[in-house]
Formats: sequence, C-alpha cells, structure tokens
Amino acid sequence: MRLEDIAIGLRRRSAWEAIDLGHAMLRQWAPRVYGAWFATYWSFGLLLMLLLWPWPEYVMLLLWWLKPLFDRVLLHVFSRSVFGEACSVRAVLRELPRLWRGPGVVSGLTLRRFSLARALLLPVWQLEEQHGATARARFRLLSRRCRGHAVWLTFFCTNMSSILLVSLLVLLLALVPGDHQDLSLWEWFGGDRSNGQYLLSNLLFMSAETVIEPLYVASGFSLYLNRRSELEGWDIEVGLRRLAERLAGGIVVAPVFAVLGWAAVVMLWLPAAPAQAAVPSSVAAAESRPPPVAGSGAASGTALSTSATRLAVDEVLADPVFGQSKDDWRWHWRQEEAPAGDDGRNWFVLLMRLTELLAEVLRGLLWVLVGLVLAGATHLVIRYRQKRAAALPRTAPEFLSGLDLRPDSLPTDIAAAAAAALAGGNTVEALSLLYRGALVRLIQQRQIEFAVGDTEKDCLLRVAGQVPAEVDHCFGEVVHAWCLVAYGGQAFPGERTAALLADWGRHFDHRVSSS
Repeated sequence: MRLEDIAIGLRRRSAWEAIDLGHAMLRQWAPRVYGAWFATYWSFGLLLMLLLWPWPEYVMLLLWWLKPLFDRVLLHVFSRSVFGEACSVRAVLRELPRLWRGPGVVSGLTLRRFSLARALLLPVWQLEEQHGATARARFRLLSRRCRGHAVWLTFFCTNMSSILLVSLLVLLLALVPGDHQDLSLWEWFGGDRSNGQYLLSNLLFMSAETVIEPLYVASGFSLYLNRRSELEGWDIEVGLRRLAERLAGGIVVAPVFAVLGWAAVVMLWLPAAPAQAAVPSSVAAAESRPPPVAGSGAASGTALSTSATRLAVDEVLADPVFGQSKDDWRWHWRQEEAPAGDDGRNWFVLLMRLTELLAEVLRGLLWVLVGLVLAGATHLVIRYRQKRAAALPRTAPEFLSGLDLRPDSLPTDIAAAAAAALAGGNTVEALSLLYRGALVRLIQQRQIEFAVGDTEKDCLLRVAGQVPAEVDHCFGEVVHAWCLVAYGGQAFPGERTAALLADWGRHFDHRVSSS
C-alpha cells in the first residue's frame, strides 16, 4: 500500500464527514462501480429468477441474504480506485473466486449477517485478511469510536432501501393507465400475487438495492479509511513524504531556475523588434461578406412553417376545454365511481377486511401472551426447584477425592494412631489419618461443606476465612505435608512431623463421633 498514491485528501475528519466522503467516492468512480455491480449482482439476480421461476417468492429473500457477497465486489472496486488503479469489469470477474473464498465469508453469511456494523467490519476481513481472535481484536479497535456511526449508516440505508422500493411500486401503480385492480396495494401486500407480480417485485427490489448498496459500501469503506488514518497517522505520514520530495526537488531545480532568471534579465535589455499587424484574408473576406437578404427561400420556408404551426395552436385553443381555468382543492378517489346501489357492498367488503386484520392482530397478541405465560411458568418452576434444593439438608460426603471420610473408617484416637504409624516409619498413613481427621472435624464441628470432587487446593479455599487463623494455618500445614509425601514422594523431617502432630492435637484432637 503506497499512501502517496491515495486518491483522496487525507485530513482529520469527523465520522459523519467520513460517511459523506463515501458519497463523493461513489460519484467519482460511478462507471466502474456500477459496471461491476451490474456484471455480478444483476447477472446473478436474473439467473436466480430463471432458476426459481416456479418459486418466485424466495428470490428476494435469497438476494437479500447473499448481498454481503456482492458487497465484497463493490469494496474491491473502491479499494483499487482509492489507490489509483482502474478496475475493469473483466478484472473484477477474474477476482471473484478469490473474493468469495476469503476470510469472513461464512461468518458474514451466518453469525454476522445481522451485524449492524458490517460495512465497517468488511474491510478487516477482505483487505486485511484477518480472522479468528485477531479479527475480533481488530474489530474492537476500529469500532471504539465509530461503531455507533456505522450502526446509524446501516439503519439509514436499510430504511432508504425499503422506502425506495415502496416508492417505485407506488409510482408504477400511478403510471399504469386504466383500471388496475390487480395492481392495488392491498392485493400487492395482502393477497396472493401472481408470478408476474413477483417478478416485478424482484426487479424493483434489485433497482432499489442498486441505488442504495453502493452508497452503503462506499460510506462504510470511507469510515474505515478515516479510522485507520486516525489510528496510524496517514495524513501526517503523507505530509512528511511530500515535504521531503519538495525539499529534494528544490535542491535539483534551484540551479535551473537561477539560469532561467539570468536569461530573462538579459532579454529585457534587448531592443524590441517592430511588429506589423496583418489582417488575415479570411477575416477580411468575412467582413466584406454582405448580410443575408430577408426574402430568401430559407427564410420564406421558415415563415410558412411558423404560420402553419400558429394556426394549429389557435385551432386547439379554440376548444372549450381550453377556454376556462378551474382550481379544485378536494380529494378524489382515483378509482372509478361505484354504480348506485353498491355502496353497502363496498362498505361491507371494507368492514370484512378490517375484521380480518383485527383478527390477525389478536392472533399475534395471543401467541405473544402464550409465550409470556410459558416463560413465567418456566421461571417459577426454576425458582421453586432452587428454593427446594436450598431447603433440603445437605449430607456430608463419604469420600473426598478417593479418601474415605466415614467416621467408622477412622480410629477413635486419631492422634495416637498417627503417632504409632510415624513410630513404625509409615509417614503416608500417619499424614492420611491427620488429613482425613481434620476434614471430618471441619465438617462436624465447623459445618464446612465440601464437594465430592474437591482437591486439596479446593479444600484450602473452602476453609479460608471460615475458621480461626491458627486453625487455618494448622490445616494448611497438614495439607502441605500430605501433598509433599503422598504426591511428591519426598521424606518429611521428623522434627516437623512431631511439631505438626502436636499442633494437630491442639486444634483437631476431638474424638470423632460416628453419628
């Protein structure tokens, strides 16, 4: 990317100015943009209408859903044009496989199809070729100050496309002469449409998208360029490069300008040569040419045709229709007046249509009410189950990470049994008795809840803050010694073992009950 070749003026712009810059870009490169658009979008749309001729109601939905693919074509043309490259239709068609296989195509048609900032995010996929976590981080950076503007751009263009579609349809209905009951708005939106009406709807939809979508992509791309220029200081870099080129060019051109200035001073001292003004022969001939005669044949023919035209105009104006002017400020129905006796039937038909519309609204509200009732019932059931689970008495686990915590599995005098095991050289069994005994003591006396799958670290976290500091410290020493001997396979010093046994007896030496 050569910033010195960029075809737009780089300066600090607000986000709204950047969006307006997209309009200027579209006007500047409209021929190549619309050439690529008609070669791809319209070709695909017409082919899709032929393939889905028995099912024309799905054409508009598919064209709307696949629109991000053709946004990539527009962005390709804009990105090449910004850096001074003339992008022809043939070049665009050659690039189609690469454009439609690039990063973000699947995401743009699935998860991010409904993203309101997709015009700003599309260049990250297509131009920067980012994907995954890198693309998400890039999205967050670019959207930090202008995501709201991109969302408003999408909202505006979506509404303008819908309004333009309806306006084209209303214009078409207004221009169709005669009685066109089959093309009424009610039948168009509320009744069953024919294949011809679907075909016309699809063509009008494509026409509306042709007006709005290039503007949408151009404005999103200009917003992206403005954000990158703001982050990376493009305007400063381009200004410094031009200043360097100007200084380098001045060093070379200065001697040339000095020589030219000396030559101009010398020529001013030379005597001026006499100049004779000569009149060209063609000008003299033109001045001596006589004016045209009023009674020539061409002039007489023109006068005759003018008089005939005047007679025809006078004859038309003589009609009584043109003899009066009338201002009428009342509203009139465009349809023909109904014959006498049909007023009751027309009002009955209108009443039936209003009744059907009211029934549809009530049916929709009923479904909404049913959904709210189901959601409320589900919420109540979940809350009831949570309260019931909280009210149930919790039972102490019998096993904890494979260690047997049942009181029957422990001796009555744990400290004496641990001392005997230490005297016999079985340190693992002694520390196991101390660890298990401390857990049972904490469960029975301190009501600390442990889970079956808790590890030694989980047990330390559950005990922390729930017991006095000296008890917590002693329990931590027991856990540390147990992990060191049982998992680390290391020997525990005898003096530390004796001190640990004494501390355990002071804080945990209570006879474990079998209840």
